Amino acid sequence: MKNVALYTDFAFCLVFLPSMIFIFPVERWWGTCPLFFCLFVAWLYITYFVYKHYIVPNLFHSRERRLCAFAAIAVSLLVTFLFSSYEISSPFYHLRQQQLATIPYPVWGVRQNQQAVWLHYIVVVIFCFAVGMLNEAYRQRLAREEVEYERNRAELALYKAQINPHFLFNTLNTLYGLLITHSDKTEATLERFINLTKYMYNNANREFITLAEEADYISQYIDLQKLRLNGFADVRFTREAENDAMPVPPMMLITFVENAFKYGISSNEPCFIHISLTQQADTLRFEVENSVFEREVKNSKRMGIENCRRRLSLLYPDRHRLDIGHSREGTFRVRLELKSGNE
Repeated sequence: MKNVALYTDFAFCLVFLPSMIFIFPVERWWGTCPLFFCLFVAWLYITYFVYKHYIVPNLFHSRERRLCAFAAIAVSLLVTFLFSSYEISSPFYHLRQQQLATIPYPVWGVRQNQQAVWLHYIVVVIFCFAVGMLNEAYRQRLAREEVEYERNRAELALYKAQINPHFLFNTLNTLYGLLITHSDKTEATLERFINLTKYMYNNANREFITLAEEADYISQYIDLQKLRLNGFADVRFTREAENDAMPVPPMMLITFVENAFKYGISSNEPCFIHISLTQQADTLRFEVENSVFEREVKNSKRMGIENCRRRLSLLYPDRHRLDIGHSREGTFRVRLELKSGNE
């Protein structure tokens, strides 16, 4: 934007204003009163920079700054009025006419001089307002985008804070169950829980992590959950990735895995959870299919999935597809497709 403003100034100073001076017969004042001509041209340049860099920007700020801008406009009008009446009131103008009587030049009337001065002034002011309004509109758009970006970051932080306790509570429930039954899996479960907790908090403030890190986290989480499962559960996780360095949001995919373990596992009925992660070129496909028991989901609001939807809409507004629903009776399926960008 700074370069555009600089190019605009150069275009006005070197092209627009000189062309306007030569299109209108103001250059003929050079033969009549060269000092007046130089002062007037200098005043036009001053008018441009004052309007563009001071008056127009201040019109969009506080009341005090707007009053200063209006005062500057009044001063500029007064100076322009003095220029328009100079040839009428100054005795040096007529003296100059007598000295240059031998030089042919057109005799301008009072009205013609005033019209020429005010015409140039008005054209410069209109040009300044046009450029200034465009600059202000661009500045306000950048300000709105910055506010929206900060708001989105705050919302993402809130959603992460909501997701992480959900994981903690689920895992602590598993640990509690193993402790009260004096299971020999308790020590291994606690070790895995500590590792996962470290991972979670180490990546809490990162916008993106590598696909390899997220996939390893999912694998560890699944291994942790398998410690409490019995022979009724069929849990599978397949992973195929061409680029393990592909950036993904942390704690995003795990939401669907958590949901599957929460609603798709039974201790006394056959159940399954099938998880598939595939990455090719710039596309990531993640699918979770699990058995579902209506008694478990009847009163559930699935807050984790709703938060995930919102995160996706913020981070991948036009580069994701999320399909959630029952693929057949007693089966729940989540299909997510992400397109990587320039994160």
